[in-house]
Parts: sequence; structure tokens; C-alpha cells
Amino acid sequence: MPLTLRMIGLDDYSVREDRQLVGRIRYASELSPGLWLWTCIVTLPGAPSGEAGSLDEAKGRLKVAWENFKAKHTTQELAKAFAEMNEANRPDRYPRSVR
Repeated sequence: MPLTLRMIGLDDYSVREDRQLVGRIRYASELSPGLWLWTCIVTLPGAPSGEAGSLDEAKGRLKVAWENFKAKHTTQELAKAFAEMNEANRPDRYPRSVR
């Protein structure tokens, strides 16, 4: 499955595979010099992360790291992690403030 980027802020992207959130890429302007940081956010041991000099380089590095990471885990492990992540991130899990 191809990875897709979805802008969530200025120079900040979520990374998805078939609509499933799997990572993030963002420009860290607070660093000197600024760097593109990428990370796989799946809640399994050994989720990779790194840095790159450009957005294209970060996309390439995350793609390779994600494929290698998926190869180390079973389909069942990934499905369970995704289910747990998706449950934890459901908007209706958090109470709305009373006005």
C-alpha cells in the first residue's frame, strides 16, 4: 500500500497507509539548523524514527523504515496495535466541556 501525507499544520504531516495513521513528518524549526523529523507511531516495540534534510528525504526514509518495521511484525500484531490506537484516538472518548 502506498503511503499518503495529510497536512495537519505548517510543515507538519500525518502519514497514512490505506487511511490508517502510521506516522508523522514535521519540520523542526526549533533546531539549529532546522531538520525534518519522521517517526512511525505504531505502538509496538522498536517503532523507528529519524531525521532528514528535506521533506522528500524524510518521506523516503520513513517509507523504507515502515516497510522494514512491518516485516518484523505479524499481521495480527499490527491489527491489534491499530485497533488500540484507533480506540484511544476516538473523538467521542473525551468528554466535551460543559458550557
